[in-house]
Amino acid sequence: MIRYHGILDVSVVSLLLLLCFSHSGLCKNCNFTYSPLVTTSTSEIIKNLKEFLLLDYPVSVPSNLKSDKFCFELWQLHFIYRELSRLIQVAGFQLRQNISRLEEILNLKELFQFCEIESDCVDFERTNISVFLDSIHSNLKKMAAKLEPATDQNPTDFSSCTSVQCQADSLSTPYPGYSSQMLEITQTSRSAILRRHHWLLLLIPLLVCLFSVVKCSGRIPVQPLPLQL
Repeated sequence: MIRYHGILDVSVVSLLLLLCFSHSGLCKNCNFTYSPLVTTSTSEIIKNLKEFLLLDYPVSVPSNLKSDKFCFELWQLHFIYRELSRLIQVAGFQLRQNISRLEEILNLKELFQFCEIESDCVDFERTNISVFLDSIHSNLKKMAAKLEPATDQNPTDFSSCTSVQCQADSLSTPYPGYSSQMLEITQTSRSAILRRHHWLLLLIPLLVCLFSVVKCSGRIPVQPLPLQL
């Protein structure tokens, strides 16, 4: 470091500050001085977005993230942001506008602009986009709560989270990498489908029985009433 008579060179200090801080209040090593995330109105936007989607459309989600208590939501949001960006590239005009609006409101671009995540160890699996979208609000809310105490004097440091940690054995647990909410949503959806199938199975024999009765009644000869003079 350059010094003149024990005084730190002002140009060096300015350069260091410029490298570390931006006007957004974020630091390149994942130190946050405030929360850029917006949690209000996201549920309504996601609900409106679903109207333009095939809810069984497959998307990629990480399958072997380590359940780190501090970093997990940051990693999840990183992959959510990446998948939303991919969907924007392949979606039609109307759908692209709605996804872009969601991405803009979530403000994930600002979150990861100065927080680069390395994810070399991550494996992916396919899930329905409805499950993917339903997980966004929960992860966003938990991450915002962790960023809420951040101030200029006391930033929230996520520098230890810039390298994603993965499970050693991704086959050890079912649906690895899902948040608990994603698992709950998946199980609820399956239960609803099973209930619908159960009622359908009950209706089939009733319909067969009704059809048989109608068919048999058509074969019974109708006795004409005696003509009364």
